[in-house]
Amino acid sequence: MRGKYSPTVSRAYMQDQDWHRKFCNLAPHGDVVYSPYDPEGYDSYGYDKNEMDRAGNYEHEYYPNDNPDWDSEDDYNWKYDSAYDDWVFDGVKPVRK
Repeated sequence: MRGKYSPTVSRAYMQDQDWHRKFCNLAPHGDVVYSPYDPEGYDSYGYDKNEMDRAGNYEHEYYPNDNPDWDSEDDYNWKYDSAYDDWVFDGVKPVRK
């Protein structure tokens, strides 16, 4: 299903499957041994505690097919495609182009 992982983290996972754990280890968590959120407040799926990603979209906004021709096999979502195009991986974390 489109949207489970935010498109803002797609390129990060393409380059390094372990990037989120590495990025989380950069942040001090006090007495907490593990935090599901990275230093910027996003989980491994790319969403914050309010289910919003770095692009400012909610997971459920990526679900629908924006193709007006329901008979077509083309399946796309403008917000997903835009976020995917706007975010890259800098070797440490997802960043906007």
